Amino acid sequence: MSQALGDLVESIVGAMLIDTKLSLDQVWEVFYPLLSPIVTPEKLELPPFRELNELCDSLGYFVKVKENFEKKGSMVHVEVSVQLPNDLLVREGKGPNKKTAKGEASFHLLKDLEVCSFMIVFQNLV
Repeated sequence: MSQALGDLVESIVGAMLIDTKLSLDQVWEVFYPLLSPIVTPEKLELPPFRELNELCDSLGYFVKVKENFEKKGSMVHVEVSVQLPNDLLVREGKGPNKKTAKGEASFHLLKDLEVCSFMIVFQNLV
């Protein structure tokens, strides 16, 4: 259902962009009142794996997903790692499918990176 709704909104926005000669301001003027209670660019959250990937790309870190994930019972276990200059962060996620498990591991790695950043800043202050 949500995919169909997303496709519908995307089609309408695309048609409006063409009709307004690619005026994003005019399209946003129409859609902002409709979407503001739901989502705005400021409220938009990326899925954890995408956020992790984009953050690591910007910092020059390498992200690796263990491709031979395991299925234990009804749960899938996935290992995601981030290679830092002097350390390797590894987290495992689990869920009903690979996407969910990868998201859980990525969420924990993002928290680990926050702690690492805090420690680096703290060490530079001391």
